[in-house]
Amino acid sequence: MCYSESGDSHTAACEVLAESAEYWRTRFEDAQADASRLASRLRGRDQRILLLERVIARTAALHHALEDSLEQRLEQYSEQREHTVEPGRSVQAPSDNPGSSVIVRLPHLTRTLSLLFEVMWEHWAQWDPERPPKSSTVARSIDAKLGLKGQADGETSRNAQSFAAALRPDSLGDADGRHR
Repeated sequence: MCYSESGDSHTAACEVLAESAEYWRTRFEDAQADASRLASRLRGRDQRILLLERVIARTAALHHALEDSLEQRLEQYSEQREHTVEPGRSVQAPSDNPGSSVIVRLPHLTRTLSLLFEVMWEHWAQWDPERPPKSSTVARSIDAKLGLKGQADGETSRNAQSFAAALRPDSLGDADGRHR
């Protein structure tokens, strides 16, 4: 506040200073409001950016999971194609060791042999040595693939039982006393 005895010129100067102070106080309050508004918008944008980063991370993870799944399906499909053989081509069949296979060269391939190889791969390609597939399960699968009728007493067909025994790895027969 301006106190002076000199008169009007000094009073006018005080009024100018007061108006100037009010002007700067208003400008300061406006600047504070703008800064607060901009900070709030910036927080909102940061939250949206964080959300977008999460979406991108999830999308990338999903992409990798789908890619892995497709690669596995493609490998399985390729393995299945290797076992579906045209006449004059090699047949890859499982050996007694789980996870390995052998190549068999055939002069021709019948529908029945092709279906038997499929059953062999379904039940013996990745079998657990502690819990091998039951012969009756394999025989039922053979009956279903070949369209054979079971016996009158509900047992699987004799052909399916014979084929199932032929598909059973020799090492299992030695271990449990069969085929002696």
